[in-house]
Amino acid sequence: MAVPSTLSTCAAAAAVLLLAACGGPAPTSASAPAGEPGFPVTIEHAFGSTTIPAAPSRIVALSFEEDVLSRIGLTTVGHLDNLVEPGVPYAWQVGEVDLSTSRALGDPGGAIGLEEVAALDPDLILATNYFALEDVYEGLSAIAPTVGFRTGWGEASWQDTARVIGQAVGREAAVEEQVAEVEAYVDALAAELPGLQGRTFSSVYNYEPGMFAVDTNPQGHTARLLGELGMSLSPRIVAEVENRSLSAERIGLIDADLVGLGFAGDELRAELTASPLYRALPAVQDRRVHLSDVDGATAGNNPTLLNVRWNLEQQRPVLERVAAS
Repeated sequence: MAVPSTLSTCAAAAAVLLLAACGGPAPTSASAPAGEPGFPVTIEHAFGSTTIPAAPSRIVALSFEEDVLSRIGLTTVGHLDNLVEPGVPYAWQVGEVDLSTSRALGDPGGAIGLEEVAALDPDLILATNYFALEDVYEGLSAIAPTVGFRTGWGEASWQDTARVIGQAVGREAAVEEQVAEVEAYVDALAAELPGLQGRTFSSVYNYEPGMFAVDTNPQGHTARLLGELGMSLSPRIVAEVENRSLSAERIGLIDADLVGLGFAGDELRAELTASPLYRALPAVQDRRVHLSDVDGATAGNNPTLLNVRWNLEQQRPVLERVAAS
């Protein structure tokens, strides 16, 4: 998939390379006794606390919350647009998320206009992992109750984020059932591929010619998910890659039992896969590299209740080869 010219390198990095740190603690809430069953509900987050007085019916989602809502029978009136292919759902959302009555929001860099949000007359704004929330939280919260990330941007696990969303819409039990289903799938995959135990991985994104962003966080989203399969981030990556950045001449550092490699566009993929340095990697020679486009990189670094299984299914052929090697 080629990146449109309107999407700058900086915007692509902000939109796709959400190489977060460790997850925060489990979410908390407090409810007052009066009103609609389950409401009002108050949710604590990094920007204070938000009280939702009644079950919301006009929800704006700014950070993939539509994925969770789709699993519990809810839709949005507005959602953050696809930052790579505007107006098009992400690959894992096709046939799964109904966006037919939801307005795509944001400019090519993901910046939200307060006026466009206010025009939707929302009664709840979900921004549980919106990267620019610090800049617009005050304005958003003046429009409608706004739920932000609980500790820091990108730190919460997909499970905790899903549970916060469930609290906000009064459907905690339904969300918990969906979380359990995905966790059961991951557990079953780990049991099916015991050869993954003790194996290493690297997660890399080729965002411009000769330059790579590398996940160096052993507690990040990818490490936590693959860790449930028994894998761990390559210690060489952790020790030798600085500032999560790598140039082409040092590409040998990314070699691991499993290499996850995403590209910002088809031209970059063609250029790299023709490189003698790349072809010399043992993981390449043994077909232990999972090549993905921006959707794959986005799902890996922005895990949701909906895309975790999709992401692992995309990687399954390579995971099977690693487990059998």
